[in-house]
Amino acid sequence: MKLLFSKNIINVKLFIIPLLAGVLYGCQKSAPLSEPLSSEATNLSSNARNSLSRAKDESADFVHQWYRIMARIQLPNPAAAPPINYRNFAYIGVGLFESVQPGINGGSSFSPKLYQMPAMPKPDKSKNYLWSASANAALASMFKLFYPTGLTTANRTSVDSMEAANYARFQSLAPADVLQRSQDFGRSIATAIFNWSTTDNFTFSGAGWVPPVFPGAWVPTSNPPTIVGAYLGNSRPFLKYSLKALAPAISVPYSTDPSSQFYQEAKEAHDLGGATTATPANAATARWWADAGGPGVGYPAPYHLTSIITNVLEDHDAGLWKAAEVYAKTGIGLKDGPIITFRSKYHYNLLRPITYIRQNINPTWNSVIPSPGYPEYPSGLISNIGPAIQVLIREFGDIPVTDDAYTWRGLPARQFGSLSILLTEAAYSRIYAGIHYRFTQDISITMGKDLGDEISKIRVVGPE
Repeated sequence: MKLLFSKNIINVKLFIIPLLAGVLYGCQKSAPLSEPLSSEATNLSSNARNSLSRAKDESADFVHQWYRIMARIQLPNPAAAPPINYRNFAYIGVGLFESVQPGINGGSSFSPKLYQMPAMPKPDKSKNYLWSASANAALASMFKLFYPTGLTTANRTSVDSMEAANYARFQSLAPADVLQRSQDFGRSIATAIFNWSTTDNFTFSGAGWVPPVFPGAWVPTSNPPTIVGAYLGNSRPFLKYSLKALAPAISVPYSTDPSSQFYQEAKEAHDLGGATTATPANAATARWWADAGGPGVGYPAPYHLTSIITNVLEDHDAGLWKAAEVYAKTGIGLKDGPIITFRSKYHYNLLRPITYIRQNINPTWNSVIPSPGYPEYPSGLISNIGPAIQVLIREFGDIPVTDDAYTWRGLPARQFGSLSILLTEAAYSRIYAGIHYRFTQDISITMGKDLGDEISKIRVVGPE
């Protein structure tokens, strides 16, 4: 049976198999994967083994499994601070798309569309490829490249085993030379994406930054003082739009007058987000979205968000090509959102609620969640979630969604009537945490939508 390049690609309809049972999110699991995968992983259904379909119908199930295992492996030992993890997954999403893009009818590379992105390796159009094999190799390679020190030997064995198990299944679908060629192409994309990432001037350091002094200015709230992300706004973004983008001016003038709106905003954070004043429901919502609980309990960023993205893709039975596009576009938001937000944070340098409250309302007050080591305005959480949710809305509509990221901990899934409702809860969870003002969260939602709209304008599948 002849394999065709770009058009009639073999359908790799990978089902959810026992491969990661008891380990991956969505199954009954309690521990990260640490042993080589079983021989069960090499079994393939007869339908998948013998069927052909157009490229767009190739299954994304194995990609979803990769995203889940990447989160589970990091759970006991988060490998990097959240903005670094978000950045890494942003590049991984773009790399995933580039590893399958040549097989998409009407597909085009992100290279001419993203800021300073180099041309990607090209396949030999005279030869056949199995794009699932390319994606499988690219994901395995990128995970190891972007986390060179964050993975244990057992973790690396798990990654290698996952890649090998998928490759073994593909052996029933394509000749050895096609699989090898596809695997080599995926790895070449991974290397090109990683090499590009090393030139983005990304740093989460705050060394040498001196906080300005003025009424309402941010001061570090930790002891010893921690300043992080002061130069993140100088990192190379994915979009030209993000090069100089800035949050709008703060809409509520700073004031210590008890009759002022600013005082009332701080009082709301005091009442809703205090360690002793927050309702149990509000505190639970704050912790849900903070992914709090420590190693092995709270997911490292950005898995909570990618689990929501994956749920949406699975609910819509998105094939490999659509899934790769959505993971890439939501990933762009994971990098550019924080760049815009941290540039804005250190431009406005607004103080955190805990500082204002202790100075003007209650000197012994504590928040549900500790304040991080950077200024308050705008919101870091929503800079990541907001653009991704808007990309999903533009792609699938403002649909109902389930967030079951923590069912493995025994916490019930959260059901939302729309993606917009989910985003609003995530935003207001920071008020319930006691670390943000409401006006900050409202403008952060708008900023996320604006960035998501810019990302959605990019056309890599179909006409420009």
